[in-house]
Amino acid sequence: MKFLFDLDGTVTSVETLPVISEHFGCTEQILELTAKTVQGNVPFVESFIRRVNILGDYSVNEISDLLAKVPLYDNIAKFIDNHKEDCIIVTGNLTCWCEGLFKKIGCKCYGSEAECVNDKVIKLKSILRKEQIVEQYKSLGETVVFIGDGNNDLEAMRQANVSIAVGLTHNPAQSLMSICDYIIFNENALVRQLRQLCGEFGNSKSVVISCAGIGSRLGLGLTKALVQINGGSLISWQLKLFRDVEDLRLVIGFQASEIIEEVRRFRDDIIFCYNHRYFETKTGASYFLGARHANRETLEWDGDLLVHPDDVRMILATPGEFICYGDKSSEDTVFVHTNEHGEVTSFSRESGDFEWTGPACMDKKHLMYCSQNVFNMFEPLCPLRGIKVRAYDIDTYNDYVRVAEITKDWKI
Repeated sequence: MKFLFDLDGTVTSVETLPVISEHFGCTEQILELTAKTVQGNVPFVESFIRRVNILGDYSVNEISDLLAKVPLYDNIAKFIDNHKEDCIIVTGNLTCWCEGLFKKIGCKCYGSEAECVNDKVIKLKSILRKEQIVEQYKSLGETVVFIGDGNNDLEAMRQANVSIAVGLTHNPAQSLMSICDYIIFNENALVRQLRQLCGEFGNSKSVVISCAGIGSRLGLGLTKALVQINGGSLISWQLKLFRDVEDLRLVIGFQASEIIEEVRRFRDDIIFCYNHRYFETKTGASYFLGARHANRETLEWDGDLLVHPDDVRMILATPGEFICYGDKSSEDTVFVHTNEHGEVTSFSRESGDFEWTGPACMDKKHLMYCSQNVFNMFEPLCPLRGIKVRAYDIDTYNDYVRVAEITKDWKI
């Protein structure tokens, strides 16, 4: 596996060209062009040519020495240092300007090339196309993970096996939202995800909350995560219930931007996982996409589900694989059949001993992509240990009214 990192604002904690412009006193034009380029309002090639024309008369060696002092994200730099053979920097910036910075980072680096005479850039020779480096490593049989934030990372992300849009220095370009696998706003969360991709798993459960659906049966015109329950959004209730979970992952699709905005009001270290086919798929696909690069044990949780706080604590403390069920309470019920040991033996739309509400904890090795419901994924694995909980689905408007009444006195 190879990790390809964009440089500016991804590995460095600031954009480098504005650093150069500020040093030499030509800030306004560079800042404006950089901002427009990151968001995709000016094509990168055009913007870069214009910025090089502005900065090309300044000393190459002085610029290299200046950029060598640019601050890095410490934990990302440590990850790269610990995985030097598998980490690569890909930047549209000039290699001659970044020579000192590249040495500080310490891994293989690719950049754009220029012809230099008398310590000045006189001509651009080539502008790096990041997607070509992705294809280069894929052609060698490597799984490529691309990490970036700007519109000029779009094609590289599209070609990569795994793409991560980051919002560490500024919000990632909107264009990346339509193709990325993950969006991460916190340095520690990013490094945690990179380690998980390396197979360096934490000892605790990952919790995967599926919030990608359109909530059509509810009839409120909202994805269920944003529905208000007793003065707070449904997702805010779940964030409180999982406040002590380190690896919390939200699968998003419909109204993704609104969910991200709401979640970031409470915590910034969530890993957002995209289900871009949310209209065509169900919770099985979302769970798989959220769990595939998580810790070994993943706790599946529907975005329309509220579980009694005492039972949530019990679930988080319970090791191994299990399926939770409860007394029938919702209108659109999926039933479970259980045996004398309390194990779940099968699921049914017609009748059963209890209602399948979720959640469920599974080892990743047992998960396979399923475009249908989560319980369809679990059917071939039965019988599975069952745990009875006080859980309430919100599938219909009547469910919504009933759950609001049930939970009004809950203390979280």
